[in-house]
Amino acid sequence: MKTNRRTAVAVILTAATILTACGDESTDNGSDVPSIPAQQWTPGTPPPSGSDPTRTPAPAATALPDLAAGVDRQDPDSVATAALTVWFTWNTAVDAGPNDAAARTAPLLTSDYAREITSTTAQSSPGAQWLDWAARGAVLTPDLVADDEPVPPQTDSTAYRSYRVTQRIDGAPVSERVVAMILRRGSGGWEVSRIQDK
Repeated sequence: MKTNRRTAVAVILTAATILTACGDESTDNGSDVPSIPAQQWTPGTPPPSGSDPTRTPAPAATALPDLAAGVDRQDPDSVATAALTVWFTWNTAVDAGPNDAAARTAPLLTSDYAREITSTTAQSSPGAQWLDWAARGAVLTPDLVADDEPVPPQTDSTAYRSYRVTQRIDGAPVSERVVAMILRRGSGGWEVSRIQDK
């Protein structure tokens, strides 16, 4: 009886040792590089609790980049597509994160919204995907298609728009989202008062 118990204990200990060794191998991915979470911040939203207090937000642009030249401020569709084009054109070789592109959109935004998106900052790292793109100096450019989901009717002072945005690097899609917008008519024409993912 004692021999059977000793054998059983020996088998259990051997199995536990093997399982422990296998568990250690499965968790070792051969890399000491820490995992970096993707950025979970949208310009204009309150900064997450892990924000970096030493990093300052991107300043609001005072002039539009060339890619928004020719925007018709009297046409809400023209303003909407120009704003989204600037907002989602990311040059990872020079931008610290997506919030830099949002700040470049400021001339097409209401003053309150421009102030809101340039007074908050993102996490200290924009995420692993951004770092990968930046290592290649990638430039992301958007394709815009009007979304077919109904939006509230346009009035003399307010317009609602919804677009499917596909960001591409060298023609290959890398990101897709549906974006809702609110535009207000100001003294100088239409301005964007909100951009958010649906």
